[in-house]
Amino acid sequence: MTHPSLPPPLPDHNSLPFAITMGDPAGIGPEIIAKLAQDTRRPDLPYVVIGDAGALQRAVDAIGGSCPVMPIGENFDGLTQALAQGAIPVLPTGAPLPHDLAPGLVDARAGAAAHAYVQRAIDLALAGRVRGIVTAPIHKLALRAAGITHPGHTEILAARTGTRDFAMMLANPELRVVLVSIHVALSEAIAAVTPDNELRAIRLAHAACRGLGLTHPRVAVAGLNPHAGENGLFGDQDQQVIAPAIAAARAEGIDASGPWPGDTVFMRARQGDFDVVVAQYHDQGLIPVKYLGVEQGVNITLGLPFIRTSVDHGTAFDIAGTGRASASSLVQALQYAAAMGTPTRPATTISAPAPMLALHRRPPATVRRPRPDFIFMLTRQDRTVANAMDLLPEVLDAGVQHIGFKDVGLPLPDLQQLADAIRAAGAVSYLEVVSLDEASETASARAAVALGVDVLMGGTRPEAVLPLLRGTPIRYYPFPGAVTGHPSVLGGSTDDIVASARRMAALEGVHGLDLLAYRFTGDVPALIHRVVAAVDKPVVIAGSIDRAERIEAAVAGRAAGLTVGTAALDGVFPAPAPGLAAQLRCIRGLLDAAGKEPQCSGAH
Repeated sequence: MTHPSLPPPLPDHNSLPFAITMGDPAGIGPEIIAKLAQDTRRPDLPYVVIGDAGALQRAVDAIGGSCPVMPIGENFDGLTQALAQGAIPVLPTGAPLPHDLAPGLVDARAGAAAHAYVQRAIDLALAGRVRGIVTAPIHKLALRAAGITHPGHTEILAARTGTRDFAMMLANPELRVVLVSIHVALSEAIAAVTPDNELRAIRLAHAACRGLGLTHPRVAVAGLNPHAGENGLFGDQDQQVIAPAIAAARAEGIDASGPWPGDTVFMRARQGDFDVVVAQYHDQGLIPVKYLGVEQGVNITLGLPFIRTSVDHGTAFDIAGTGRASASSLVQALQYAAAMGTPTRPATTISAPAPMLALHRRPPATVRRPRPDFIFMLTRQDRTVANAMDLLPEVLDAGVQHIGFKDVGLPLPDLQQLADAIRAAGAVSYLEVVSLDEASETASARAAVALGVDVLMGGTRPEAVLPLLRGTPIRYYPFPGAVTGHPSVLGGSTDDIVASARRMAALEGVHGLDLLAYRFTGDVPALIHRVVAAVDKPVVIAGSIDRAERIEAAVAGRAAGLTVGTAALDGVFPAPAPGLAAQLRCIRGLLDAAGKEPQCSGAH
């Protein structure tokens, strides 16, 4: 769970340590960290390893190293002394690893430990206790064996931080590449070539290079098809989708060019014509980078609220425990992290991309709108259901990655068990407040801290709640407008609610808004559009979302997320089979369908 009792942040962010996660303990992660500690190329900056002291000590022994492993305290007690003595400072996370954990084998225990190390590092980064995160490799099958559904670091980090606009950048001394899509099948990667995704990747590439000190980055965009489509001869995505996105980026002042043929653009970048290449899919971008040598490559996640770099290789089970692994990529990852002055969020977001859509010239064009996060609430009539823990496995099996509950309906120990189980599965946890007075609302905020949830939603008194959340990684989404009653009702006029939304979104520490749109008696689609347009933070749509039209309105209004609880539990959606899992898959299907609406259509 999240650790609220972290030390106060140091005054100078650049003096903070980097958190280095140990990765899968059955892989080469412990070994390359042991080698990093005594590598003369390592930057002279503070760091702390998030992992297991015993595994690190065995790795030191395996390479014949001499540096001791020194566990430090929860408040980083002993960090300065450990570094001064040339020791490896480790913040122990989770129970000590079992001695029968063999190197080079997929093991659910190793997957769970690797996941816990990443989650602990995210806690520290979100709380401002570390300067950034550098990750050793994890193993996807071990994660899956441990019940973690995210395919890799990038998706875990994006989910925990609520980041919707993110990308992977691979870099080495000769080439930088940003990917439009990451770990998806090739057919899905082609479908992901959309105006929004292209512009997002271009913006992130530009911002990343600016963060590395390039004042005027030259962004080359690779084409999707052979010869970048040859003017439509080999496919029309290059001219109809990618070229307009490049034009939109140039209109924002970004020096973007292309689409360039994928068989030559990387060579030209290596020769100095471009500073970064936006590649259309995983293998198009990673093959040229890795061909130049994985030992020099660095994986960087763009768009996060903190710096994150990683090695550009896997767990190397075939040599794990032999002492033969090279720490070069880890050295490069730490050097890159030190060189990145600020996190890589672009200055502009794509929350309102209407001008971009106008450039897509195939009327009536099928344009994928941003897909809101589906937050399933284990609640009925604003109360957490008694069998929430029994339902959770079915919810996870249905592919739901955002799961919430209310602060009423179950005693706190049961809610703690539920929050821990959601977190252990790699999903994002939400607590929604239904309190009606200040005393109970602040008590709910304290409960959110104690439970270690990722997101606190609801409540109408941010001035009372924000001091309680300060110093924790919890993201806060209060209700705008006048909310009364139980179940809650949203009162007031549309203008009143929009004004309240603007006021709340302007508060430091408010990360987004929880709009009870379907507890409002007026024009709900208009309300959604106005609130989303009025603020520059994510808006989640809540209330009684119990039919396709309401899902479509949330998508059309460009909401960041929507919550469904009672309706799915009661089986009201037109699923092809009975049961909760079928309801959840039906809702996900409705979200996908709504996201593919023709540009000229409205909700129906």
